[in-house]
Amino acid sequence: MQKKQSGQIAIVILLIMVVLLTVGLSLASRTTQEVFLSQQEAESTRVFNAAESGIENALSQDFSGISVETPLTDIGIDNVSVNTIIFPQDVLETQITEGSTVHLDLAGLSVGAPITIEWSKELNCNLSASIITSTYYDVAGITKVEHEAFGPNSPCPPPRDLDDFETSSFGFSGYAYRYTVNIPANALYMRIKAVYNDTPLRVTGAGASQFFVIRSEADNDLGDENRAIEVGRSLSTGPSFMDYAVYSGGALAQE
Repeated sequence: MQKKQSGQIAIVILLIMVVLLTVGLSLASRTTQEVFLSQQEAESTRVFNAAESGIENALSQDFSGISVETPLTDIGIDNVSVNTIIFPQDVLETQITEGSTVHLDLAGLSVGAPITIEWSKELNCNLSASIITSTYYDVAGITKVEHEAFGPNSPCPPPRDLDDFETSSFGFSGYAYRYTVNIPANALYMRIKAVYNDTPLRVTGAGASQFFVIRSEADNDLGDENRAIEVGRSLSTGPSFMDYAVYSGGALAQE
């Protein structure tokens, strides 16, 4: 009888050991998996940060002379290769906030060249922006400016879009409104401002590179991690309050 009880105890102890071993192996496997995932997440973050550094490096460049696809020098960091390319675009397509300004380079365009401005996705006056353009041009060494203001194709009721605002046509490809500005001779640049509301904006016909797509791709040389970031940038421009300042190509003289 005593031998029988001893055999039962041995079986119980063996079962307990099997259960404990199973739990231990499960915990060890789970811990190993969590460590692996943590390392993988850390490596992924490191590769992503390297791609971000490529974007930051590109944004620090002078974009005024970029007219063709331009690769930047590889800035590899700790076994991570970073390749960044700047793609110039002839079409400026962006989002501008109310009161802010974007810049167009018009140097080299022929007199009367049409620049088409499309904006807004809304047909409601209360939700649509209006546009003011300021075109700077040279006349015998003197810099002059022409201002144009235009709004939705049906004039909005006062107090906005009064008699000085031209009406537009319907836009294309989802844009609500369209207006064409014919530039003067010896044009230098144009500033485009949104008023009354924020708005998406597309500008075509300006010729030179007006917008830049920057793509930065980072690869882990010792693993499979790969991250890519793509951003857009317009030409540099002065703050919006400069639209109300005096501009001089040379020195200002008191008369």
